[in-house]
Amino acid sequence: MQREMPMHGEVQKVKAAPSELVNMCDDELDAVRLCIQLSKFTHDYVGKQLSIDKGYMSRLLQGNAGALMQKRVALMRLCGTYAPVQFECAELGLVPVPRDEYERLVSAAAELDAVKKSRQSKDIAA
Repeated sequence: MQREMPMHGEVQKVKAAPSELVNMCDDELDAVRLCIQLSKFTHDYVGKQLSIDKGYMSRLLQGNAGALMQKRVALMRLCGTYAPVQFECAELGLVPVPRDEYERLVSAAAELDAVKKSRQSKDIAA
């Protein structure tokens, strides 16, 4: 049996899907379909990469099979977008923020607090 060789190259960074497209999703299955569509991979290719049988993959995408829970992270990494997570966050009133951006926000908030405390101590001294 001949196996496919993995492609060598840079690993694709997982990024946000356009929010206007995520907002058009009615359910998580729509978000999974969007994730795949944005990758421009075929359903067959995605199924093979995730070790999902072609028939089962077809039933999954039609909503006639079980959930894709065990393979969701692998799906998002493969497709390069976290549309399913964005959909869930939107349903819960949350906004997903990448770790590096979150750390910058926390650092900026800490700097702002330090500036405010410095000004308050100067106002008290005056």
